Amino acid sequence: MKNTMKWVWLVVALVVGLGGGYWMGNVKGVAKEKAAAEAKRKTAEQEAATAVNPFEQATVNPFEKSPTNPFDNVKVNPFE
Repeated sequence: MKNTMKWVWLVVALVVGLGGGYWMGNVKGVAKEKAAAEAKRKTAEQEAATAVNPFEQATVNPFEKSPTNPFDNVKVNPFE
């Protein structure tokens, strides 16, 4: 009987310890994940705010200054 009670208390302590560890890890892990997501969101917002539109300063025709411009003598209407 004494040996059986020892095993019962050991199993109960193990289950309580695993449950408490799971709960504490879940609580602290979720808090860290939320903080990391918030920080990542803020940095992404800052990058998006400072990013320049790449097409704002670009020319429409990239071959404009090139000696061979494929868009110079384009036949627009094939029926003329």
